[in-house]
Amino acid sequence: MDALADYIYVTNVIPENICEAVLHDIRGQEWAKHSWYSYAANDYASRPEKELDVLNATQDLHDTLAPYVFQALQEYMIKYVRQEGEKIKGFIKTFTPIRFNRYEAGTMMREHYDHIHSLFDGERKGIPILSILGVLNEGYEGGEFVFFGQTEVSLKAGDIMVFPSNFMYPHMVKELTKGERNTFVSWAF
Repeated sequence: MDALADYIYVTNVIPENICEAVLHDIRGQEWAKHSWYSYAANDYASRPEKELDVLNATQDLHDTLAPYVFQALQEYMIKYVRQEGEKIKGFIKTFTPIRFNRYEAGTMMREHYDHIHSLFDGERKGIPILSILGVLNEGYEGGEFVFFGQTEVSLKAGDIMVFPSNFMYPHMVKELTKGERNTFVSWAF
């Protein structure tokens, strides 16, 4: 494996009934607009007309999805980590609280990479090692997930995608043209 795309891993582990139950629970909640932090300005800035909606998971929803996230992370480590035995278990200790992303027609996620410092203010200390994206539904148009400006990754309901969080993995979600795209994100460290 020597191409960057070789380290993008997709596994279909979330059962349909779990996806549907989570979707049911997050509908009708009070969502907020996503915003981008600017280190240079020490402030948050966004393009509100294009920004997706975000919602922090309740502990119950986090606990519902956690076993599938751990399964995807375990599969990733087994496939890619070049360590034997007990050492592999120490590569990833945990992951951040889950955040839901809702895209409606006209919204998108601009190109970025996930070296997110603000995740680790306060009690949690570290840097994101792996990014996690879970897909809860299908039936929308647009909203393609793209790496490196050109590599589209096809995702379906129940998929969890795991990839390195560093600057070598710029990614974006193209503008949604129809329907609603519901996903969740977290970062492992």
